Amino acid sequence: MKQFTLGKSVSMTGTSLHEGHEVTLTLKPADAGTGYVLIRTDRDGARIRVHPDNIQEVQRRTLLMENGVEVHTVEHVLAALYGLGVDNAIIELSAPEPPAGDGSSKAFVELAREAGITELDADRPEFTPTETVEVGDEKASIKIEPAEDGLTVNYTLDYGVPFMPRTTVEFAVTPDSFEHQICSARTFCLEREAQMLQAMGFGKGANTQNTLVVSPDGPIENTLRFDDEYARHKLLDVVGDLAVTGLRLNAKVTAIKSGHSQNQLIAKALRKQYEESR
Repeated sequence: MKQFTLGKSVSMTGTSLHEGHEVTLTLKPADAGTGYVLIRTDRDGARIRVHPDNIQEVQRRTLLMENGVEVHTVEHVLAALYGLGVDNAIIELSAPEPPAGDGSSKAFVELAREAGITELDADRPEFTPTETVEVGDEKASIKIEPAEDGLTVNYTLDYGVPFMPRTTVEFAVTPDSFEHQICSARTFCLEREAQMLQAMGFGKGANTQNTLVVSPDGPIENTLRFDDEYARHKLLDVVGDLAVTGLRLNAKVTAIKSGHSQNQLIAKALRKQYEESR
């Protein structure tokens, strides 16, 4: 299999989810072996490598920082690129956080499709874990095992509330499955969490159209795209967080109630395993 990049530069503008900034995001082609690189155009073109070494510990999102410059809530953009099979891309941002879109990866998938996906004259390096890795505890865990071909993710959601029943979803992550079954699943929070989260500084750009605010009667001012949309979105987050490894994985992932913190720990462990195997 060869490496892939984007066919041309494409841009979108919108409001970021947590910071509420007006921001322009531009996806650009990149040479083979580049991986994903974030560039802050509002910070003199500062570059942040998408690599586990640059993960910073924050709640409810994935934040990368290098040389004091950060970009956060990167998981939905990275999930779109990884899910579509794009190995190399420059991601330019005019603010510290991408546009929210509708709270899923759909807008970024559409943007990448507009750019086109181009094969490069270089082989795609793949990594099969050398051994099973598991992090977490009985409350939330994620396990990665070697697999023969590509990435498969099994996610179990369980918020312990009757109006959001325990749900398990599983997908082999391919460009087709990601685009048609995963990318449009939107981020969410419980109604009882919403005001608390905004008081803590989250969701300054959030509304009921880019975040499913879940009440006992279902999403407020919105409707589900899938009966299991909440679990599908958590699976999407796993894909985005694993994309930070910079590795095209042959692995089976089993995640039970995991969030970004567990996903990031497993990404760091996988990258370490890869470095030690070289």
